[in-house]
Amino acid sequence: MSATTTATIDEVIERTEALLPAIAERALRTEQDRRIPQETIDEIQAAKLNRILHPTRHGGLGLDYDAFFEVSWRLSSACGSTGWVYSVSSVHHWQVGLAPERAQEEYFAAGDVWSCSAFNPRGAKVEPVDGGWRVSGRWQYSSGCLHADWGLLGAIVPEFEAPVLLLVPRPDFTIEDTWHVSGLCGTASNDVVINEPVFVPEHRYVPLTGADPEAVAAHERGSYGAPVPSLIPWTLATPVVGMAQGALNAFEQATRTRVTSFAGQQVAKMVGPQIRISRAAAALDAARALARQDIREVIERGGRGDAFSDEDRVRFRRDHAYAVELAYDATMMLARASGASSLFETNPIQRFMRDAHAGAMQLIANWDEQAEAYGRVRMGMEPNSQMW
Repeated sequence: MSATTTATIDEVIERTEALLPAIAERALRTEQDRRIPQETIDEIQAAKLNRILHPTRHGGLGLDYDAFFEVSWRLSSACGSTGWVYSVSSVHHWQVGLAPERAQEEYFAAGDVWSCSAFNPRGAKVEPVDGGWRVSGRWQYSSGCLHADWGLLGAIVPEFEAPVLLLVPRPDFTIEDTWHVSGLCGTASNDVVINEPVFVPEHRYVPLTGADPEAVAAHERGSYGAPVPSLIPWTLATPVVGMAQGALNAFEQATRTRVTSFAGQQVAKMVGPQIRISRAAAALDAARALARQDIREVIERGGRGDAFSDEDRVRFRRDHAYAVELAYDATMMLARASGASSLFETNPIQRFMRDAHAGAMQLIANWDEQAEAYGRVRMGMEPNSQMW
């Protein structure tokens, strides 16, 4: 058990905003190096932002998902890849709070811990043995693996009714450099590989169901009382909202000084850019309001032990996807009006555009699927969704 130092949401927001200029300045290097710079990792740790979702008794700050949301979108507004890796690693700390206590103690023993994950359980081969499992396989899209101390690797284990995440320490897996992509380049979302089977003790697993009253009581955190699919998707939706905010910030800054090539008009005085700024700002305000409303509802209801109906579940999934839809559309709208100068790799708008596009391609952001699921339940049918 680690010593704890609590903080308020306002305090972690202030710490985050102090880091943004330096993180933004490193965004191009982050993309070119295809990994988060170590100084960025060090600064996030020094500000204790990576501990927001630690259970309090394991060195956390006494905060919950609402504080994580406020930090994640702000980091993503400076650098999409940095915000993405921060989000993914942070949510693992929350998830490990659902694991057996011995696994929690091992995972949080170092204090400042970073981890990666891959949820595709069909990439795993699991053999039950005395005291645990022998595990091997390949898992794709493991964001942040280059900085990880642990991997949370999806697996289908005979003893459990649903897939679980197995906790595997960094020395037990290798990383294959596969992440050569056009967006979120700095996330290092490479393949994680275990060629020769390794032993995973039977206590090192994380359930994916959530809604655990014992965890609510143990950690004094209401979010543990909610179904995982009602909350976890904000982990990936939130950075896209932040990327859109970064694009808006860059668009506004460029518009203030930009003049047209032929007529020499001040772009800031033109109606078109003014309208686009208004539309984008309204969309992002709406996306954040939706996220805050849902996260607060999930925390409060989870803390009370309320049941979550099918309609509740598909509504939350609808909202995850719709927040991404709003943010993505705002980003593309701004990029289209940014002129040829925005195509240079030094211009952050083109990077936010590509990063938002990559983020919006995740399953949780598939608006058609999530909207269909919500509509079906409203019409009295089963949701027909891969994850709800």
